[in-house]
Amino acid sequence: MRITKILWEDNYEIALLNLNTKFVQGLKTGSLPKNIFKEYLAQDYFFLETFARAYGLAVSKSKDKYSIRKLSELLMGVSEELILHETYAKEWGIDLSNNYIKKATKNYTDFLDDTAKRLSSIEIMFAMTPCMRLYSWIGKSLYQEDFDDKYKEWIITYSDEGFENLANSLENLIETNKESYDINQARYLYKKAMELELDFFNAYSDF
Repeated sequence: MRITKILWEDNYEIALLNLNTKFVQGLKTGSLPKNIFKEYLAQDYFFLETFARAYGLAVSKSKDKYSIRKLSELLMGVSEELILHETYAKEWGIDLSNNYIKKATKNYTDFLDDTAKRLSSIEIMFAMTPCMRLYSWIGKSLYQEDFDDKYKEWIITYSDEGFENLANSLENLIETNKESYDINQARYLYKKAMELELDFFNAYSDF
């Protein structure tokens, strides 16, 4: 079985906890207050900037041309997501320039920053894959059910096949990569990222 599938299945219970947070369910029902969604978007922008830098470091540490090309394409995907957030910010009246990072966001960005600076390209990928796979899975899960129009753009964005393809690309890079890695380290990085995602969603579930 593919290592990315094993890691996803090992952490499926944490994925369910993410899906069932009040924040994610509030996106589906439309019960999430606008001010909390605005705060989430502003903080997610910080996260995406760090995610982009992590891709950049993964590119710089890659040892083969194929990985460099595919990671560069994924970096462009994050750039497009940042543009989407900027569009959201204009629509929702969020000033991204007048914003400060909060604890749950900083814990996650610090983890990604540290991983990207210290570890190898494939280890960086193990830390980044959970975010991609989780958001795609949550988007598809919400899309398959009745959902309110209030946050439909968010749900449609992450349920889209284009985003699924980005998640698949990153997982396939791990599967085909020739770099050696420690399986226990891979398990730790994957699980830690899933837990930090849960903390992030829970930070916006107090309403």
